[in-house]
Formats: sequence, C-alpha cells, structure tokens
Amino acid sequence: MGTSVARTWQRIVALLSEHAPATAREIRPPAPAADLEHLRARVGQELPPELAAWWAVMDGVDDHRGVARSGQLIPKNYLPLPVTRAEDEYVRQSRYPDPGCCTPEGTHRKEAGQDGFPFCTGVLPIGRAIDGGLLCVDLRPGDDHGCVMEWYASEGIYRSEWASVTEILDEIAERLDNYLHDREPPYRERHPVITDGELTWP
Repeated sequence: MGTSVARTWQRIVALLSEHAPATAREIRPPAPAADLEHLRARVGQELPPELAAWWAVMDGVDDHRGVARSGQLIPKNYLPLPVTRAEDEYVRQSRYPDPGCCTPEGTHRKEAGQDGFPFCTGVLPIGRAIDGGLLCVDLRPGDDHGCVMEWYASEGIYRSEWASVTEILDEIAERLDNYLHDREPPYRERHPVITDGELTWP
C-alpha cells in the first residue's frame, strides 16, 4: 500500500513540476514522524495505511491565504493539510460531536461512511477548501473504514465520491495525465486547468 501511494505521488509531483510549477512549489517535504505520532495519540487510533503513507512523502501545503489558489492539489479545489493543521482542525471541530454517533467513552454508534451533524470525532480532516469545507478520512469502524468524507458547517459530514485516499491520488494522476496528453475526459468529467503554472479544478 505504502509503495503504491509513494509511486503515484511521485508521478503526480513529476507532472506538476514540469507543467504546474507554482503548485509544485507549495508542496511541503515529508511530515515529521513526531507530528504523525502526536496526531495518532490525539485521535486515539491508527491512521489508514494509505493516509500515513501519503503524509510520509509530503506534509500538505501551507494553507494560509497566499497559497490558497496555487495549493489546490485535490479535485473540488481542496488544499491538502499539513499534519499539524489537520490536528488543529480535528481539535476545533471535535468540540461539536454528533450526539447521534459520538459517545462520552469515545466510541461511535454509526459506522464509517454514515452522515453526521455537526461533526464526528471519528473523522479526521486532511484537506481544506477556500469556502470553509473540509475533506476528511473516516476512522470509524465498519466496511468503509478509511473512506473519504466531506464536511460543511451547514451540512455536517457526508460521504464523498472517493472510497480512500488512494482513489484521490489515482484520480489526480489520471486526470492530469489525460489533460497533458489531450485525451478526451470520461463522460461528465472535465479536465483540470493550468494557468501561469497553477493547477485548479473545474
């Protein structure tokens, strides 16, 4: 799993470095092991292997205002969060647990992939959109453990179109490759856009 993630990420970085250098420059080096351990201790459980493998090769982008556009690496214009920022968001949102899911003992009544409101302490933010949304990985038990969820304050958490972090990376690599080789995108899919070295998604 880790080898597959690292290989796909290497392919993405190579494409970005050549064709979208402004976006490539915003990618941080691998996350410090101490930051990952601190995050694991905070959430109280292991991270899905593909997420740990991704953070082992890059530590997101600095999601401050100056790189909000150029750092939108993930479709739907999400910026991947550094580990420390992921922990900050987790702590901030966990103050508002879903009463229908989260128990005082730290267990969950709902399984991975199920919606919740306002938040759930069993999901971990990994990306941020400039309109305030969060992209999260579901750490709750169940058949869909590790699936990707989206969150907005007005809607709570809900299932995204990705089953895992691996699917996100595979989509980025495939859509970039199709765009750069001028291949027709699949039905209802649109190519990303690269302008002045910056990658954005329609």
